[in-house]
This record gives sequence, structure tokens and C-alpha cells, in this order.
Amino acid sequence: MARTEERTTADSTATCRYTFDPSKRTEARLQTTWECPHEPYGDSDYCPFHMSRDERTSNDVSGEDIVERLKRNLESEDVRANEYVGADLPHLSLTYQDISGGNNHVLNFQHADIDGFDITNGHLEQGLNLRGATVGSLKFEGATIGGALEADQISVEGTFSAYEATFREDVSFGDASFHGEVNCDETTFRDDTSFENATFHAPAHFRNVETTGTSHVLDDHISFAGTTFRDDASFRQATFQYVTFTDVAFHAESDFEHVEFEGDTQFGGAVFDRMADFDEAKFHDDACFENARFKAVAEFRGVEFNGGSRTTSDDVTFESAQFEGEADFKLARFRFADFKDATFDDEFNLDRAVFDARADCHRIDVAGRANFECTAFRDGVAFDEGAFAGEVEAVETEFHGDADFVDVTFRSRARFTEARFREDASFREATFEDDAVFRGAIFEGEAKHLEENACFDEVTFESLADFESASFTNGSFRDVTFDAESNFREAEFLDAVQFRVVGTGRGDTYVDLSGATLAGGSIVVTAGNVVIYDLTTATLGDLQLESETNEHELLDHFRFCLTDFDHFDFSDHHASLERNDWNLHDFIGDGTSGRYDVEMSNEVVEETYRKAQDSADAVGDTPAMREFEFKRYFYNRRKNIDIVLHEYSIDAWTRAKKASSVGLNFFMQFTCGYGNRLPRIAALTFLLPALFGVFYVLGGPLETGAGVVWDASAPATTLFDGLYYSYISFSTIGYGDIGPVGWAAKILAASQGMLNGLFFTLLTFTLFKRVLGGS
Repeated sequence: MARTEERTTADSTATCRYTFDPSKRTEARLQTTWECPHEPYGDSDYCPFHMSRDERTSNDVSGEDIVERLKRNLESEDVRANEYVGADLPHLSLTYQDISGGNNHVLNFQHADIDGFDITNGHLEQGLNLRGATVGSLKFEGATIGGALEADQISVEGTFSAYEATFREDVSFGDASFHGEVNCDETTFRDDTSFENATFHAPAHFRNVETTGTSHVLDDHISFAGTTFRDDASFRQATFQYVTFTDVAFHAESDFEHVEFEGDTQFGGAVFDRMADFDEAKFHDDACFENARFKAVAEFRGVEFNGGSRTTSDDVTFESAQFEGEADFKLARFRFADFKDATFDDEFNLDRAVFDARADCHRIDVAGRANFECTAFRDGVAFDEGAFAGEVEAVETEFHGDADFVDVTFRSRARFTEARFREDASFREATFEDDAVFRGAIFEGEAKHLEENACFDEVTFESLADFESASFTNGSFRDVTFDAESNFREAEFLDAVQFRVVGTGRGDTYVDLSGATLAGGSIVVTAGNVVIYDLTTATLGDLQLESETNEHELLDHFRFCLTDFDHFDFSDHHASLERNDWNLHDFIGDGTSGRYDVEMSNEVVEETYRKAQDSADAVGDTPAMREFEFKRYFYNRRKNIDIVLHEYSIDAWTRAKKASSVGLNFFMQFTCGYGNRLPRIAALTFLLPALFGVFYVLGGPLETGAGVVWDASAPATTLFDGLYYSYISFSTIGYGDIGPVGWAAKILAASQGMLNGLFFTLLTFTLFKRVLGGS
């Protein structure tokens, strides 16, 4: 090796003439010029440790001689006997040596050139100073170093092995350079250890290493801050108390699988050029990956971030971290977790991960697929202002606390199928540029039942919005925009729902609520927008229908088809219904056949009005009940007419019965409006005999004892007698003073007697319905 010492002019002294001037070495930490304390060898001006190699050869000084002399110095009580600053030494082998020495002074090899240093299975009680030294190889396998090891700025040209070694005091390799492979497997560091700003040019192994540090130091029992690993680095199954990897650069693969981090752990600003493997590692205290950069795959599968009991905000933080490859946290477990401002260029996998405390994901940016399938957020989670460019899979995800997706942008399909939101969930101002699927999702809300347990206010759905079979306690869709299909089939709103859909201006907007249950709340029809709510087979409770435009056209925005009106109140809509002749089934949407699950056949319309009638009757809305009953019977007749005319599978007897039913239905509508038109039946009852009275004075077959109006000297008297006879016949009194003469008059008189019973029965029926108010 090359010598780097300074020599002085020879003179006759009792000690080696070698000196080391730190002013000429910028990296040196010596405060003053160091002078060698050892005796010269033979005729030389220098001791064996500072001789040149050629001089050593000429004086027949072997490596063994140097080792023996070093051992003798260890027994010396001279305080400077163990100083070898700037020495040029051969391979030093102290294997299996138990070196306690006659003093506790450190073995000082600062800035020395050493071919190799081997203390395998040895015991060195004194400290060892290799600061600034250049060593060919360094071996501490199985050794015990009782004193401090200072090796800052050391350059190890070959291998460094400390396999199963134990370091009882501080160890420092700050700014060290390791050119060969490093093996510290199963090494024990019992005090503070530092590899800060070191450079590892070859593979470095710290597998099963154990670090403890001193009890009064809390931050970095072992530190790799600023270290550079140019080849693979493995810490598999290591145990760290407090450790820092702040600003570390891993240029090759890094392996932290099954590592136990028992104290605070720092990876802030670390850069991982290739795969970073933390599978099944355990962080028992706070862990920091703030501003870390993962350029390849980052594996955290099965990792446990338990955090410190004293911490309530961020037991693990990945704030502003960059994941350029896949970030795999499958089956990981978190307490308080912070992913604020983190970016993911590839897949972000939280499959079956568990967050036991709050997760902060504000402004998270995921370019790849985000997999939250079966993930459990057992406290609140916030994704405010986040962006997901890839697909989001949140199938069967559990949100036990508040779930906040305010102002989030979903650029690809987002699936929350069968997800469960146990407390409030907010997607306010979010944008879904592709399909949004919430099929079977459950929005339970908090126990106190706030108004917006599930909030989708001001959300824009540019593609399919699928909430089929979803369940809400309270849902809010105020000022929401559906640019494409919106599917709420079989959805349940158990307490209330607020709908105020804003049209796109590019055509009708359809909100499919087929089979849905809307227990309460309101649906507001906005001005200037054509929004159709399909309520086919839906169930409506205490739901308010409101309009910001023409109130008379309000119900035209709703398709009522086989709708169950569960105590729905029609009283607020009488004016609109009256204006539209109580037509409930008409709407302004496209009625094209095949567009809807249930077509508006006469049978379907009849059943729709029956359900509306029952609901109006249940809430005591008699006017609505009567009108819906009228409509029900009207469409019953139309249904039977269709059967009579177009159903060829029925026999003649059935067809005849249906035809008679049609006739009876028509008669009931014409006479008394199915018992709902009292003025009509009253007018018919009391005015029909007058028509018959006119017939009775026409003469011919209709002639009666009242005479013929054309031949009478007093036509008015004759007409009065004809009317008198008609009313007496209709009332079945029959005084006998006037009787029928013509055959037709006899028939009319007989029929009037029968009509009396029929019309008075209908009048009584209609009157009782009016008085009792029932159906």
C-alpha cells in the first residue's frame, strides 16, 4: 500500500522520527502534530510500524514480528504504547486472542495503511480507532470488542466481516467506504452505532443483527443516515431499537423482510432505486418514510405499523413519498397512518390491509390501480383532493369511521361494490370520469343519524353511476350531475334521501329508482332541466316532491308504475293532479317500448292506481282516494276490452263474462263514476224521469192517458201530465189516474219501475261513500 505519512530530517533521538501533521490532511481530526512514541528499530530512524516496506525487508522484520511487538505494547502501562497513527502495516492477525492489555488505552490506527486486520473469535477489551485508515480486509467474526470502535472515514478495500461479533460500546463508521462485501449477519451492537454517510460498493448483509443502544438516547441507536448502498443490502430478520435510514440511497435491492423495529424508525428522504422488501416487518414504534422515493417495487406485505402509545397522529408517515413502481401493502396493519401528498405511479395495493386508527390520505395521487379490496378502515380515513387515474377496487371494504372523499377525481372505473360505511361518508364535489359502481354498498351513518350520512352533493358522474341494491340511512344527492345512466334499482333509503339532480343540457336525464325504497326526504325538480325519476315498483314513504319551476308539471317528471305508496301524502299535489285530470302514470320522458322493465299496459296502470288509492285511503286523503279509484276502474275496463278483443286463448264463456264486465264498468262510470260522482248520479236520478215524460206525450206507441202534445188544446198541461205520469211511474207509486195506452209506453213504464231501484241504490251507495269517506 502507498505510504501517506510525512517524514522529517533524520536526527539522533530516542523515539521514531515519524510525525503526522493534520494540517496537511483535511480529513484528519487530530488537533496537533502527532509524534510517534515508539523506539526506532536497530539502526533505523523509524520504529517497525513506520518503516517503509523495503526497509522492513532489509532489516528482516516480518509481519509476525510486528504482531508480537504490538501484543507486547498491549501489556505496557505506557499511555501511548498503543498509538500507531499513519502506520504502514502488513496483515495483522489477532485471531482467537484474548487481549485485555495492561491499560485501557485505545488501539489507535488513525490514518494507517493496513493490509488486513483479523480478530476472528478474539476478545479485544480496549477500544479500537481506525479513523481515516485504509484496510485491505477487516474481520471481526465471532469477536467481542469491549471498547469503542471508531472507524470514521475508513476505507475497507476488501471484505468486512463481523459475523456473530459483539460490540459492547459505541461503533462509528461515519463516512466509511466499503469496497468489498460486508457481512454483519447476527452481529450484536449493544451501544450506539453509526454508519452515517458511509458507502457500500458491494453487497452488505446485516441479517439477524441486533442493536440496543444506550437507554438515554432515543433517536438513533444505530444510524445509516446519508449512507449509500451501491449493491444489494439485506437486513432480513434484524432487530433494531431506534434506527435511522434518513436520506439513504439504495441503488440495488434492499431487504428488510421480517425485521423488528422496536423503537422509532426513520426512512425520511430515502431513495430505493430497485425493489424494497419490507414484507412482514414489524414497526413497534413510530416509523417515518416522509419524502422517501421508491423507484421500483415497494413490498410491505403483512407489515405491522403498531406505533408508539404516546403518539396520536402519525404512527407511520409516508407523507410526500413517491412510489414509482408497485406499492404492495397487502395484509399490512396500521395504527395512525399518514399518506398525505404521496404519489403512486403504479398499483397501490391495500388488499385486506387493516387500519386500526385514522388514515390521512389527503391529496394522494395514484396513477395506477388502487386496490382497497376487503381493506378495513376501523377509524376515519380522508382522501380529500386526491386523484385516482387507474381503477379503484374497494370491493367489500369496511369503513368503520368517517370516510372522506371530498373533491376526489376518479379518472377510471371506481368500484365500491358491497363496501360498508358504518359512519358518515362524503364524496362531495368528487368527479367520476368513468363508471362509479356502488352496488350493494351499505351507508349506515352514525348512531346520531345526521342529515348526510352519505353525501354525494355536487358530484359529477360522467359515466355510469351504479347504486343498485345499495342501502342508505340518509343519502344526499343535491346538485349532482348524471351525464350517463344512473342506476338506483332496489336501493334502500331507510330514513331519508335528498335528490336535486342538475341536468346536463344534452338531453333527458334519467334517474332509475326502480324497486327502490325511499322512506322519506325530498326530490327537487330543478328549473330548466329535464330530469326523469323512474319509480317503477319503488316504495315511497314520507317523501316530499318539490319543484323550482311550474308546480303543475311537477309530477310529470316521475314515472309512477306499480309504485308502492307507503303512506305517501298526495295532498300537496292536488292542484297538479286536478290540472292533469288526476293522471298519475303520465310523464314527460321517453315512453318507447322496451326502455323500461315494466311496460305501461292497462293492467299495470290499473294496479298502479290501486296502490295509490290504498295509500291515499290510509292517510285519510279522501279526494285523492276517490279520484284514484275512478282511474283504477277506468283502466280495469280498458284491460278487459283488450282481453275481449285480442286474447285468443280464452274460451267463449270467459270472453262473454269479460264483455259483461266491460258493460257494467262502463255503466258504473257513466252513472255514478264508480260511486265517486254524487252530482252525476243525483242528476240522472232526478232528471231521467223528465226525459221519459217527454216521450209519453209524443203519441203513437208512446201514447198515455196524458194525451198527445201535438193534438192538445193546452200543450203545456199535456206536457205537465206526461211528466207527472213519468215521475209517478219512476217512483213506483202508481195512483192510476193516468196509464199507458201504446205498447211502447207500457214498456217504458215497466222499465221505469226497475230503474228506480237501480238508480236509487246507486245514489244511496254514492251518498254513503261521500258521507263515510271510504272506498
